[in-house]
Amino acid sequence: MIRNTVNLNKEKRYAYNIIKKMVINNDGIIYGGMVRDEIIASHYKQKFDEYYRDKPDIKYSKFWDNDYHPESNKRTLIPNDMDIYFNNNESSQSFLWSLNLHNTRYNGTMYISDCILYSFDQNFIHKKINIYYRIGKTFCNNGYRIKIDIDMLINNNINLNIEPPFNNADFSCNIFIMSKIAMNKYEIRLSRNTGTKLDKMSIVDKTKFTTDILTNLIDGKTEFIRNIQSDDSEYMNGMRILKMLNNPFIKITNLLFKEIDYEKIDNICDICQCSFMEDDKKNQPLIKIMTNKHAPNLMHKSCFVQYLSNEVYKKNTNPTTNEIECRCTRRNLFNFKKSYKYSSLYL
Repeated sequence: MIRNTVNLNKEKRYAYNIIKKMVINNDGIIYGGMVRDEIIASHYKQKFDEYYRDKPDIKYSKFWDNDYHPESNKRTLIPNDMDIYFNNNESSQSFLWSLNLHNTRYNGTMYISDCILYSFDQNFIHKKINIYYRIGKTFCNNGYRIKIDIDMLINNNINLNIEPPFNNADFSCNIFIMSKIAMNKYEIRLSRNTGTKLDKMSIVDKTKFTTDILTNLIDGKTEFIRNIQSDDSEYMNGMRILKMLNNPFIKITNLLFKEIDYEKIDNICDICQCSFMEDDKKNQPLIKIMTNKHAPNLMHKSCFVQYLSNEVYKKNTNPTTNEIECRCTRRNLFNFKKSYKYSSLYL
């Protein structure tokens, strides 16, 4: 009997890598979570390679087994989506043509929709691309579906010379981009438009800060640095923070709450009112709220994420300032829009 197994994570990474090459070869720039995840995965792949340097057969067969050499299991990180940017419409159309040919070859189904940009002006066109592939299909098995999500931004102003994150970086770990250096070759580098003091630093100071940011990223830490001030900025800030909270490998270090590992403390969650010692709640990560430094309170991370999601989507508006606010369980302000001041990039 012949068995043919399908590793969905492996297939999805290959799919993203093929599309990544198309973006680079059409002079596009990749930014956001894909770049961040590649930095992490490449670091831990190197650790895995060093460990199995003299065992090439084992290394190849065990790479995607996270139980094998768990110290480097982040080597298998797969991005949730892909953020890409083209400086002109011609490059974006060339990319879409290549992508369509690829989808035809592999029987992919692609949907493209126009979107509204809430945090940018009219200089950009925003398109969402969703691709579905069916792999491992046989006479007896319908196979497995892989979904690829792409956010594409296109520069609509020939007089605008800018690159992601467009002076609007959200986290310190998201200030790096992939850009073309030759056909089929790219580099990961610091963006010229982070919107922080890095953009104007000397090469010596910039290198020092970049090294610190990368070291923190490998250690699973990042800072919230978005400093856009508008009536709805707290809503956008909350959305970005919620997305990062769903990342199990990275903790935000400069907000008025912080994630802490499970502690054996006889206390109750401020939201669900369940004891941290109950069997079905044990070993869950916790969130410590510090909006009142004299009376910090604890809760399960899962409870907090649900609470914060509801709070953000409510878009509570202060009637005096007309600004959207986001408050903790005890109704103190989070003030996400001021958190950048406590980042190493602004101190």
